[in-house]
Amino acid sequence: MPSEEYGENNNGCRCLNKTADLTSLTERACTTSSGAPGVTLTLRSGSCAPLNYGSNICQPHDLVYDPICDISLATQPNFPLYCLQSWCYVDADACVRDTDNAVYRSSYFPVESGVDMFYSYDACNSTGNSWMEFVERRALGGIHIKASVPSYLEPMIFKRDGEGNIIDEPGEEYYDNSVPYEGAYMNYIKEIMRIAKGDITNVTYTYKSRSSTLKHPSSHYTAAVQDIENGLVDMSVGPFWITVERLRMTSFTVPLIYDKIVLVIPDPMSKNGLSYQTSKVLAPFTARLWLLVILVIAFTSLLSVWFAKSSHTKRTMLEHSKRRTKSKFSRLRIGIYARLIFDSFLEKGLYFFSEGVEQDEGSSL
Repeated sequence: MPSEEYGENNNGCRCLNKTADLTSLTERACTTSSGAPGVTLTLRSGSCAPLNYGSNICQPHDLVYDPICDISLATQPNFPLYCLQSWCYVDADACVRDTDNAVYRSSYFPVESGVDMFYSYDACNSTGNSWMEFVERRALGGIHIKASVPSYLEPMIFKRDGEGNIIDEPGEEYYDNSVPYEGAYMNYIKEIMRIAKGDITNVTYTYKSRSSTLKHPSSHYTAAVQDIENGLVDMSVGPFWITVERLRMTSFTVPLIYDKIVLVIPDPMSKNGLSYQTSKVLAPFTARLWLLVILVIAFTSLLSVWFAKSSHTKRTMLEHSKRRTKSKFSRLRIGIYARLIFDSFLEKGLYFFSEGVEQDEGSSL
């Protein structure tokens, strides 16, 4: 039940008694230092707070139960200011409807915990700015990251043998996590951890799974990404290309290195002569290949005329034979066949150079 009201602007935003909600979290039950029943908070140390934590009254609850808020360190320059701020659990619906107080869902007791826990600093005439700043600085909460390494690539990432020599190709040592990794990527991760200031407590490196390697035998890197999708590791460290297949499995950081790919061609210069322009048209094939193409077209044309012998051609030759002598008819027949062969040559050539477009068989050149 709500108990008291605090401040001038918190009408309708009262502290609530959330003891029953915390008691229902039996999987997080614990015993406080005083021997009373309590609940484990999702703080870095997993400290045990009493069941009335944050309930009923405004007070700096974290100053008592958050190990970071050690009162003996209050004079230190890096002592978190949120430790001194008063707050309590409130009715979120009433607060946002009836007041302008800022209300936040508890990260200690998220939705999946089974309880709805909302808190407010404004309801206690306090401010949550210092807590929000602290959350932003420690966004990851001191997590441990397990990262796989797909392969070696000196000087980016590699291992050394017992004599201190750099190993070029992965061997049995690849599956031995006691052999440390070295290289530019490892140094980069260390620098990120330094800048994170506690967000990332540790990064351990391991090998990609053999099952993912069997699934993606053509790429060690895709196999490593498969392990991320399977939940075996949190991330993978290496010179990855961002491909569609890999994007379907996981997300990528901002690229650290870009591979610049260019197409190099001879200087085209500025030639407009007929011979130069013609040579550009013929450039795709060599002279011998062009000769072979022409011979094939000519041979094909000869065969098509030889086997065709249409009735129209026979009638034409018969009519001419009645009016002319045998010698003249022979010359005429040669001329007709020559014309048919030439006509067929042009037809086949046009068919070839027009990428196989069908020609009208009744047409004639």
